[in-house]
Amino acid sequence: MKSYYMNNELKGKRLLVLGGSMWSNTIQDFAVRNGITLISAGLYPAGTDKIAKEVYRIDTTQPSLMIPFIKEHQIDGVYMGGSEMIITAACQYINELQLPCYCTKEQWDFLQEKDKFKSLCMRFDLPCVPRYDLDSMDIEYPVITKPTDGCGSNGFSVCRNAAELRIGYKIAAEASPTGRVLIEKFVKNDSVVVFYTFSNGRMYFSGLENKFPVKYEGHESYVAGLHLFESRFAQEFRNRFDDKLEKLFSSLGIKEGSLWIEVFHDGDNYYFNEVGFRYSGSVSIFPVDYFYGFNQVASDIYYALTGISEIHGHPTIIEDKVPRKKHYAIFNAHMLPGTIASIEGVDKIREIPECVFIADTKHVGDSVKATGTVAQVFAFIHFVFDTMEECKQMIDKIYSVIHIKDVNGKELMCNMIDWTSREINL
Repeated sequence: MKSYYMNNELKGKRLLVLGGSMWSNTIQDFAVRNGITLISAGLYPAGTDKIAKEVYRIDTTQPSLMIPFIKEHQIDGVYMGGSEMIITAACQYINELQLPCYCTKEQWDFLQEKDKFKSLCMRFDLPCVPRYDLDSMDIEYPVITKPTDGCGSNGFSVCRNAAELRIGYKIAAEASPTGRVLIEKFVKNDSVVVFYTFSNGRMYFSGLENKFPVKYEGHESYVAGLHLFESRFAQEFRNRFDDKLEKLFSSLGIKEGSLWIEVFHDGDNYYFNEVGFRYSGSVSIFPVDYFYGFNQVASDIYYALTGISEIHGHPTIIEDKVPRKKHYAIFNAHMLPGTIASIEGVDKIREIPECVFIADTKHVGDSVKATGTVAQVFAFIHFVFDTMEECKQMIDKIYSVIHIKDVNGKELMCNMIDWTSREINL
């Protein structure tokens, strides 16, 4: 780690960190380079506590608590990380305090609601999956039901008839904070995810991944199993949709931050599904930096502390050991339900030069339930490769090296990708 100060404007600044535990080393590196004091806050212990000079136990979702806290502790800026629950609350009190914030409360709330985003897509001639009302007479089954404001595949069901639709609707309503449900035609759920970075009102294309879903036995919802960059559809996608998307986000007044959009892809058809005005849950900051040189963490911290938008010139978060390869993978290492008694092999995978980053979300002592959602992902393992054979070999190596055992010695690592039953490529 270099010891120079990249920008004297940042030296001595006090940054409140609300999330980002999976990439806390990246936050720490930028803070050390620039002489920033890190303050961690939250109700429960988190990874960011380990990098902070000051740690406080407080409910960061309560504006009535956080506004006086920020004033009392002389906070210069707030970094929100990637938690939807925290961002929902934090952008409100950051705006009220007139501190720099990449989004307004209105922008965040609008994009959180899937039905509003899809209505906006249709306004700008972006295709969406056909929607239905519960009492529609012309429903073409199968359909899917999901919360309008949910995430992580929670509350998702595939419904093949009216009876299943009633059950799926109830499940989605119970999973929604507002009790609202979307009913949509079921389409092929292979998808692409497009990433954009914003600075001074300008939209920068930041990658297109192919996202391959998997499904746990006994569960209806699909979860991501593998993300592959750069998709061969990137240029086609940009030619068809970049201009329309730029107009869409300009209509909302979006000028800063980063976002991703999941788009179902079926043959020549694209269907815009949902947007996240944050980093993706698989920690997309790394492939964005690898291919496009945008250090989104540094940019967000810099903006939070200065109010100045600058996405160029920040040090890369990619380690020097990582070779330059044509392609990039994020592998979701899923696990069976159980209580983790031991974990071995993770550091051996980290030592492989092609391994960029491992975001391990589970630890010894954690109990994992059979939810069939992203909550059963043990780690997001990032690596680079040139050919699909190299990609497959790396995943095979992960399964042969990493072992997660319960108290009875049962292996909890779960191979969810069947290379023989489907086409998986870029």
